[in-house]
Amino acid sequence: MSYQHYDDDRFDEFPRRARGGTWLRFLLAAVLVIMLTAGATATAGLLNVQNFVDDLKAGGTIRGAERAITRADAGDPQTLLLIGSDHRFDAARRDARSDTMMLVRIDPDAAATTVLSIPRDLRVTYTDADGLVHGPTKINETYTVGGEALTAEVIRRTFGIPINHIANVNFRGFREVIDAIGCVYVDVDQRYYHSNIGLAASAQYAEIDIDPGYQMMCGQRALDYVRYRHTDSDLVRGARQQDFLRQIRSQYDVNDFIDDPHKLTRIIGRRMQTDKDLQSASALLKLMQLVAFSASKPIQQVALTPTYTTGSDGASYVEAGPEEIARVRKEFLNPDAAPAPPRQQQRARRGGKRGRRARAPAGPTPESVGLFDMAQTGKDYAIQLGAMNFPVYYPRYLPNSLGYMPVNTGAEGGYPIAYKTKAPDGKMRQGYRFVVKYGDPGNFMGVQGLRWTDPPILRNPSSDHRTVNGKKLDLYYDGRRLRLVAWRTGDAVYWISNTLEKRLSNDQMLQIAGSLTRLGGR
Repeated sequence: MSYQHYDDDRFDEFPRRARGGTWLRFLLAAVLVIMLTAGATATAGLLNVQNFVDDLKAGGTIRGAERAITRADAGDPQTLLLIGSDHRFDAARRDARSDTMMLVRIDPDAAATTVLSIPRDLRVTYTDADGLVHGPTKINETYTVGGEALTAEVIRRTFGIPINHIANVNFRGFREVIDAIGCVYVDVDQRYYHSNIGLAASAQYAEIDIDPGYQMMCGQRALDYVRYRHTDSDLVRGARQQDFLRQIRSQYDVNDFIDDPHKLTRIIGRRMQTDKDLQSASALLKLMQLVAFSASKPIQQVALTPTYTTGSDGASYVEAGPEEIARVRKEFLNPDAAPAPPRQQQRARRGGKRGRRARAPAGPTPESVGLFDMAQTGKDYAIQLGAMNFPVYYPRYLPNSLGYMPVNTGAEGGYPIAYKTKAPDGKMRQGYRFVVKYGDPGNFMGVQGLRWTDPPILRNPSSDHRTVNGKKLDLYYDGRRLRLVAWRTGDAVYWISNTLEKRLSNDQMLQIAGSLTRLGGR
């Protein structure tokens, strides 16, 4: 079944609020975040605004965009469509058929800035500028047939989401941009490794060699990491890219670029084509004001739950019914806020009647949320690290009975891993990483220890703290789902990271973190 097309005059009939995509999904959003963060400094004066406009003009103008976009009034939320073209490892540069599409919603009144990746295999039927009907076919064909304007028009009608601006990003400058912002700290979930040595040409793809753990990535390593595509699904890859994007957002703000905003906008501008309206000082200023007011909002990914089908032409398609599209549209326009602290904890803080402390009801147990007691396995695994200069903690409970990734000392590296990472002050900080494979390919839970009390990843925890087994835990959400739970000691931090697709429940994350046990301790 093809996606239903929603006409503009029917938007009010729907609630407000994959395999598709490639590594470009992340790059599109990363460039946008960097562009808007740097460009937000332009609100300080019209001269800076005009400089940024001139930078955008250098990249070129998208033709015909005016027929696909809706102009936003001052102060209204805005939705941007970012488009990019992927070139595979062995493809010619002129091959731009593997298009990537991403919607980004900036709304200061919403709980989050939302990002929706459009699967390139999404099945649609559409009419081109000459009135010819195409399809059912894949949505990435629209870029080949009618460029950015046709792609925007089909996305707008398919999802019922008005689009205010379009940008087509060229990623030749990606490494320049990452290096220009001073690189990015990343929480790497697993070992990423591939070598083409000894392989036939048909089996070769981009080489990579990145260990798990918390580390700084600069241009080429960052590019290798976000574009990796071979041992996981497109959905996992998209989640990894969104996590990288979140790290950029958490580590940099306007003040990092205030001295020379033109340094970044010049790089980005020449790598990007935009609609003509965005190349005006007034339109850009409206957008930057929204960005400034949304600076404290988290970035939240909205994802389709795809159904894969095979068409009569033998091609694989992504499909969903009207209910699925309505759900995605609602979450994109009206994202959920992070959950509030449990009511029983709030009552306990206030105290009960006559000043007596209220007794909270018993919470879930590890067994009741589907965890397995793997204490001996965890201890044996931790011993493999050898001597460390800070205490090693391992969780007693795990989400499956298979335990940790097997110890491997071969050419591809092994688990667990002890390593050092350089902090911004230049000092080397020792850390370790345990890795647990969980669920579908590409999903790994992480156990991280680090002798560094204030790494960037642990900035801005939720106001919702929990205490489990005497450990006060800091919580970090993506929407209503926990992506990370951290525990701090005097000279180190420890955290449990959810899988990239956040397959572990909130209760599982809390119980695993609460079960952290010191190696050699009582």
